[in-house]
Amino acid sequence: MRGFIFILSLLMFVPAGEADAATSTVMDVEGNWFSCEFAHSQIPPDDGCLMLDDDGFMVSNGQIDHVKVIDSREQGCRHQRLGQCFERSRDKVTVSRDNLGPIRATAEGFAITYWGCTQDYRMVRRGGYFEITPTSSNCLWTRDKRYFVYRYRGKLEVNK
Repeated sequence: MRGFIFILSLLMFVPAGEADAATSTVMDVEGNWFSCEFAHSQIPPDDGCLMLDDDGFMVSNGQIDHVKVIDSREQGCRHQRLGQCFERSRDKVTVSRDNLGPIRATAEGFAITYWGCTQDYRMVRRGGYFEITPTSSNCLWTRDKRYFVYRYRGKLEVNK
């Protein structure tokens, strides 16, 4: 029994891709993610991320797509911009979608390859949302800022 526990503890530290899904230690990045509307580049949202920005990302099967909400009529957005945000409690939003490329989950977050450069990001849970920061050297397209995002649980209807 002691030998089994030792082997199990070793498997828990095997890098992603070298162990099966049950023992893998990569972040779960699958899903639909939207920025918190009232966050700024270095400042977390003051509303707990209850209001989401109309720009987001869909992560599925190793691909990341940019999505844009096209059916919001929300009036409570930052700078009083009509329809450029939505309440995260909405059951469904309609979006347009554009593929960006591959994404790979890592132990601390994820890595995106775009324009021939791979950028690593760290994800940290902050209450009801996540804080995302780039790590290591930045790709030319990477902005030096923190992102505050929420995994949207409602349904995305993709406009075709």
